Parts: sequence; C-alpha cells; structure tokens
Amino acid sequence: MRPQRRLWQGYATLLGFWLVLLGLDVGHGIARASPPDSTLLLPEVMDSIRQAYPLIIAALADQRSAQGELQAARGGFDPMLRVRGDASPIGAYPNGRFDLVLEQPTPLWGASAFAGYRVSVGEFPDYDGKLVTNQYGELRAGVAVPLLRNGPIDRRRATLQRAEASLRLADASLGEARLLALRSGGSRYIDWVGTGLRRQIAQSLFDLAKTRDAALSVRVQRGDIPAIERVDNQRALWQRQGLLVSAQRGIELAALELSLFLRDEGGQPVVVREVRLPTLLPPPDRSDFGAPERVAADQKTAQENRPELRRLAQQRRQLEIDRELAKNQLWPSADLSASVSQDFGPPGYPRDKTVLDFSLSLDIPTLNRAARGRLAQTEAALQKFLAQQRLIVDRVNLEVADVHSQLAQAIRRIELAQREHDVAVQVESAERAKFELGESTLLQVNLREQATFDAALRRIDALVEYHRAKIAYEAILGREG
Repeated sequence: MRPQRRLWQGYATLLGFWLVLLGLDVGHGIARASPPDSTLLLPEVMDSIRQAYPLIIAALADQRSAQGELQAARGGFDPMLRVRGDASPIGAYPNGRFDLVLEQPTPLWGASAFAGYRVSVGEFPDYDGKLVTNQYGELRAGVAVPLLRNGPIDRRRATLQRAEASLRLADASLGEARLLALRSGGSRYIDWVGTGLRRQIAQSLFDLAKTRDAALSVRVQRGDIPAIERVDNQRALWQRQGLLVSAQRGIELAALELSLFLRDEGGQPVVVREVRLPTLLPPPDRSDFGAPERVAADQKTAQENRPELRRLAQQRRQLEIDRELAKNQLWPSADLSASVSQDFGPPGYPRDKTVLDFSLSLDIPTLNRAARGRLAQTEAALQKFLAQQRLIVDRVNLEVADVHSQLAQAIRRIELAQREHDVAVQVESAERAKFELGESTLLQVNLREQATFDAALRRIDALVEYHRAKIAYEAILGREG
C-alpha cells in the first residue's frame, strides 16, 4: 500500500503544480484547511500570503487611508450653515439683528449657491437702511460663479481629484505588494521543495554506501577483497553522511524562510514539517519561450497589467492636476453673482418688493510671481516624473525579455542535465558490475556514484530554476496566478 499511496501523492503534487503554473485561479477566497500531514502545495502557500502576509495587510491599511483622504476631500463640498446675531441694546439706535445663511459649494465650474434668512428689530440710522427688514424678516437666495480663475478648476476640486487618484494609486500599490509577496513566497516554496529533493538524493547515496558496507564486511571476512576496501567505503559513508547533514540544514533553513509567507489563522509564521514535502517537481511544459512574437505580446500584456505602471499613471495624474491648478491661478479673478430677496410682513412698502441683484468683481494680479513660480515647479516635477516613468516602462520590457531567456535556457539545462544523469546512471551500473566481478576498484565505483549524484543535483537545480522563473514570469506579466 505504501508505494501506491506515494504514487497518488505524486499525482496530487503534479496536479497542484500545473494548476498554479498554468495560471488557473485556485488560490482566492478562504484558505482551504489541509490535513496536518498532507503534501503542501503551492496554492495553499499563495492563499496564506493573500490573507496574512504583513506587507499586504500594510497595503490594505494604506488603501483605507486613501479612502479616508477621499472622504475628507469630498467634505470640501459639504453645505455650511452660518448663524450670526448682533445686538445694540443701549445707544442712540437700540436694535437687534439675526442672520442665518446656508451655503452649498458645487463642483460645477466652481459655482456656489446660498440661501438665507435675516430679521432685524429696533431703530437704525439712515445710512444703515439695508439692515432693516420687515417684521417677518427677509428670505434670500443666490449663486456665485467664477468666470476665469477658479472656474475650470479650483483648489477644492483639485484636492478631490487628487484624492480620487490617491485611492486608485493605493489600489495599484496593493496589487504591487501582493504580486511581490506572491513571487517571493512562491520562490521560497520552490526552494523548499528543491532542498527536499536534494536531501532525497543525498539519502539514497548514503543508503547505497551503507548497504555496500554490510556486503563488504562479509567479503572481507571471506578474504575476497582486502580490508582496506571496506575502510575506503566507510570513509565514503561518513562523507555522504556529512552531505546528508548539510542537506538537512538546507531543508530547515528553507522551511524557516518559507514560514514568513506561510501563516496560521492568527497571522503567526508556520514552520512547515518535512512530512509535507512534495516528492517531485513537474517537468517543464514545451512552449515558445524566447520567440520574438511571444516576447512582444507579453511585453504588451505586462504594460497593461503591471500594478506599478497603474500606480505611476495615477502619480502622473496628480502632477497634471497640480499643473492645471497652477495654470488657472495665473488668470485674473472675475466672479459673477446673482441674488434675489423678499421681505415679509408689515410695514410693507417699500421693502415688500422683490429685489434682484447682480454683481461682478474683478481681481487682476500684476506681477503674479507666486502663481508663475508654482507653475514652473509643477512643470519641472512633471517632466522629471515622465523621464522616470519612461525608464520604468523600459525596465518592465527588459524584465519580460529576461524571464523569457531564463525560461528557455532553464528548459535547455533540464534537457542536458537529464541526459547527463541517464548516462551517469548507465556508467555507474556498469562500474558496479565490474567491481562485483573483481575488474574494478571501490574507488572507481565511488567516483561513478559521485558523478551520478552531481548530475542528479544539477537536474534538480535546473528544475528549481525553471519553476522559480515560471513564478517570476507570472508576476512580471502582472498575473497573480
């Protein structure tokens, strides 16, 4: 039953790898509970990263902060209620006044509307006649519209637009943090699996020397071979045990590094046990990595999907908003306002007539050095940013081309390492047969076994490199997998 169980575990491992490496969405939502001794597959690691990795949680906090910033910016358009009371109980003209105004700024060309009520009692001098209302007070309403400065854009709308861009920027930063974490965590998982496979090879090499030592002991007692042959085998036995200890250290170190990405429900790192190590890495898929037309297509995909490019687009938008505001502040101020008012109650005429007022105010700056200086600053900042953005786009294109080269060469290395390993196994078997016939020495056998061991390690290294590159490929294209 044990070989059959291991076979099914191998099939499960292979299926899990292919689901992830082909980009299928198997990791979203709540992490699936896995038996404590089941094989750890890549989707479980990815689930843990999405839910509990600290840098992703920090990016989520930045996203909530951006939402708060947007809410604060929208508060600039909240209605404002103003209430004022004045009284002069002693003097030549004892009187009292009450004034209530509700103002509502709007995003429509910077216009603002108001409505109010005021009432006055007592006596007023002739020069303060505008303060006098009929008995039931006066209702008024109006609108003010900036025609030039603060018309197309003003500081309130610029703040809102920047906050909207900040929220989209925070979303892109969250995606960037998630991609980086998934890429790093996936690579750590592949490294951990690779250390387990290296330990398997070191264990098989040690077991081979250990089994041979028992056989050599019998042959030495019979006088078939000199005792020094067994001594040399024991030397190889201790050497291979040292290799096994080094391989064990590699597993423990890789598990510790993986624990930064594999966390429990409370967010604490989990050092995965060796029993959960997969027993294989799947072979590479045959694809056209490195083909110019695919490289060009993937570069286009990366430019569309990479979150840092979306983040840069929002940063650029913020700088463009600052430039638009700075340009607008160069214009003179021309504000048009209109209002209508109506008094109610006795004594009636002449204040019972509806009054319609218009006003136009102009504010023409002279040197306007403050606005010109701010405009020069924003234009310089935008030019600097565009140059940096161009470099980052070029770097993304380079990363796509580089990962294609890495994948193509890794596939080639796997093919060559596999051929080397197959030949090394044949030579090792032949050398061992010669030794059994007394036509070779144990030294030659050990050298052949060491060559097979080295070839197997190179094959594992090439597979690890390929799967690390495949994970990097998905991240470089902006796909979470």
